[in-house]
Amino acid sequence: MATLTKDEIWRVIVNSISELLENQGQIPAPITPESTLSRDLGVSSVETVHLFLVLEDRLDQPLEFEKLALINGEYRTELTVGELCDFVAATCESAGRSGAASV
Repeated sequence: MATLTKDEIWRVIVNSISELLENQGQIPAPITPESTLSRDLGVSSVETVHLFLVLEDRLDQPLEFEKLALINGEYRTELTVGELCDFVAATCESAGRSGAASV
């Protein structure tokens, strides 16, 4: 399996978000690390869960998103794409690899 850099992980995340929005009939706004999934990009909570599953599949890595989505036992109301990328990269790194070549 090939390892992915953080830039490659970023591209997988951005492409996945763009595809998700396009499938919903939306034109994706420019995606930056500061873009919030809900407020800026219009990703619903159900779509966020779907996005997490897509990322696990595309990166061939279990990601335990509940660690990212929960703070002190409560669900976060907003998540930036940069926070998502940092979390995914750190999770992949701690697992000893940065994903698979399936992107």
